[in-house]
Amino acid sequence: MSGFQKQVNMTPAPAIAGDFASSNPRTTVLAGPGGFVAGTAGVATGHFAWIGEDSVTVYNHGTATNSPAGFVHREQQALIQTYLAEYGNNVPAGFFVTLHNEGDFWATVGGSTAATLGAAVYANYSDGGITIGSAATGATVTASIGSTSTGSLGATFSCTGADILLTITGCTGLLSVGDNIVGTGIPADTVILSQTSGSTGGNGTYVTSKATTASGATATSYGNVYKATSVTGLISIGDTISGGAGFPVGATIATQVSGSAGSAGVYTLSDSGTAYTASASGVTTFSDLLDVTAVLSGTLYAGEAISGSGVPSGSVISSQVSGATGGVGVYRISIAATAYAAGTTVTVVGGVLTNFKCKSAAAVGELVKISSWS
Repeated sequence: MSGFQKQVNMTPAPAIAGDFASSNPRTTVLAGPGGFVAGTAGVATGHFAWIGEDSVTVYNHGTATNSPAGFVHREQQALIQTYLAEYGNNVPAGFFVTLHNEGDFWATVGGSTAATLGAAVYANYSDGGITIGSAATGATVTASIGSTSTGSLGATFSCTGADILLTITGCTGLLSVGDNIVGTGIPADTVILSQTSGSTGGNGTYVTSKATTASGATATSYGNVYKATSVTGLISIGDTISGGAGFPVGATIATQVSGSAGSAGVYTLSDSGTAYTASASGVTTFSDLLDVTAVLSGTLYAGEAISGSGVPSGSVISSQVSGATGGVGVYRISIAATAYAAGTTVTVVGGVLTNFKCKSAAAVGELVKISSWS
């Protein structure tokens, strides 16, 4: 049952988005066994769509720079799925979908540019809707990849040995189980096995892998524990770490032991360092995570192409990890960075050119005839 009449039109509506615009020939995209079916959240009629990697599932969102596989014709396969809604154009998830790659159709003009006869039609990566003459603007954001920090690797201290017990005083830095210790009276390749007393990671008594004869000597330790005391950006598990004398080349962030998530704190590395480092500045981390700190315009969507200083060429947004949907938050990109990228302006391409052109004029929000036939 339809709702109450709210307006009277001077002329009948020409169509509904997704209708055929003529009786000219049209072609369908060839499907394999079991295909095509609507993916998660369903598929909207009157929009373009992309085929998933399984060659069966269809989505209204795509990945740059891929063109859509076809257009979703309205053939009364959509259902009213919202309670008390008067209409619906969504094909529920799991329902069969037919895609047309040639033909004449009606579509709703999106974006900010009106349709003119012969204008190019672009499909939005976010929802398969159309814009005229150019791709959707997408979004402009301020973001960074990785972090830069100042911190230390290991510790320096005075120590006295008694067999495999080492009493440590005057500790500067952080002692950790597994650290190598170097100094007079300490055999080569001696490591810390455990701490038996004292302040955790500081002054106290430690069990070592070898007997020591140190007598008040100054010694150092180093291992795979990094204490970051000042951080700009975001440190993430899996980040590659570089910079700083004594830091292992090509190591990654393995875990965070303590501190504010992604900020100042104690981290373990995938490999052990090679020497004690009292205060290393310019230690950087980087990976495939984009930390968006401000949205200047638009909304971010998975599949959109992104560009900006320090962003790997050809990258697209793979998924959102955290934050407000499409806004400030952390996003995974398709290509890992090779260096830390400080806060920079990142722009998003929101759509791709299709093989369709406008065959009528229409204002933004109105219906336009689009055709793949020249």
